[in-house]
Amino acid sequence: MRASQAVDVLTDLLQRSRARGAAFSHSSARGEWGVRFPVGARLAIHGILGGEAYAWVGDPGGSRHVLGGDLLLVRSTSTQFMAHAPGAASVPFDGQPPVAQSCGTLRREFGAGTGDATTFFCGAYSFDGDLCAGLLAALPELTVVRPGAGSSLRATVDVFAGELLHEGPGQQALLDSLLDVILVQALREQLSADLRAAPAWFRAMADPAVGVALRAVHADPARAWTVADLAAAASLSRATLARRFTALLGVAPLAYLTDWRMALAREQLRSGDAGLAVVARSLGYASEFSFAAAFKRHHGVPPGRWRGAATA
Repeated sequence: MRASQAVDVLTDLLQRSRARGAAFSHSSARGEWGVRFPVGARLAIHGILGGEAYAWVGDPGGSRHVLGGDLLLVRSTSTQFMAHAPGAASVPFDGQPPVAQSCGTLRREFGAGTGDATTFFCGAYSFDGDLCAGLLAALPELTVVRPGAGSSLRATVDVFAGELLHEGPGQQALLDSLLDVILVQALREQLSADLRAAPAWFRAMADPAVGVALRAVHADPARAWTVADLAAAASLSRATLARRFTALLGVAPLAYLTDWRMALAREQLRSGDAGLAVVARSLGYASEFSFAAAFKRHHGVPPGRWRGAATA
């Protein structure tokens, strides 16, 4: 299989969903403290760099005790909290004036008193479109990821924490990139820990043959793939690939290809003003008319009308 086809589907989804550019801050808290985070991000990530805290979404009865090295993934439209104790009085995160700003990174302090501080960073991600809807839906409202010693995720967090404390040229670009890496690694670790709840495509990536076919589709969705082509890439017969692919993903290989092309089409129609002929070529359709017919079969409306409704 060509190196260009070795695509990681998780990374492909996040990059196409433009999950980069999360705003983040570095905070510390002492004594009795509580923080109430703003609602709006489709996914937030909090990293406990030192000390301990309790975190919950909505009801403090479901709070989780988190320690240094833990990461929290929060997928919720409800208010999220972090505090020294469950249900502690809280202040708005954005309402606390930063005590410093270093290379674009806001630094805040909460609480009062002496003793060891709890330090943490926060990042808030917004995703354009709906490509990551299934990925986010597979996550609980609040997930605690506790990377093991020696794991790549823990190593990345350690590097991130070191960069937060020491200014240097290019720090902001490096922090942005490291936070993106942390997001990918944390999602991968969490989804691997609970495969039953993970999206079907994530489970399928672990299959040595179906995973190859799945990555090939994501690497080159515009190619005129046939089941025979995908079977050859996966070193299986057509019948065997079709059976295993359908069993793992719930759809046949070419149906998955069409679903993915239609998802990419929606993103292009929603986010740009490219003509239908350009969108059609980018997805491997011979003409604007063949693309429009496929889109209408899939969505029930022509692409032009869909675009008008999506951008209204």
